[in-house]
Amino acid sequence: MSLSMLPDAIQLERINMLKSGIETLKTMGNDEFAVQDLAGFREPDELIVPVLNTHVQPDIQAKQPDTGSETMALVEVSSDLGDESCGRRWQALEAWALLHDAQMMVFVHPEDQTRALGIARAWHVPDDYIVTLPRLH
Repeated sequence: MSLSMLPDAIQLERINMLKSGIETLKTMGNDEFAVQDLAGFREPDELIVPVLNTHVQPDIQAKQPDTGSETMALVEVSSDLGDESCGRRWQALEAWALLHDAQMMVFVHPEDQTRALGIARAWHVPDDYIVTLPRLH
């Protein structure tokens, strides 16, 4: 869903999570970023997942310059965790990451971690992909 179609509070929450996710990925050695709907960044590539015959676009695509390794990240605002499609998205991105030797992360707020872990288990996505971000106000 395009950022401009979301209510203002959710847009702000998502933007803050994208920025926090970028900072987290920078601490891991990433310095090349493509970020969905965030000014100053190019859009991430749309990825084709042949195993599931679907397309998925990460919210953040990051690359480490020294190794060339990639991290694909999804940002899930609190209200997204009630939507069944988030589990399908996680599963599709995981399938792509496994095929391309990339790392995958799903960023959530600390208070949403338990719910996100439940979704991950229901969709057979490893728990360690769930990463909490501090809430920015």
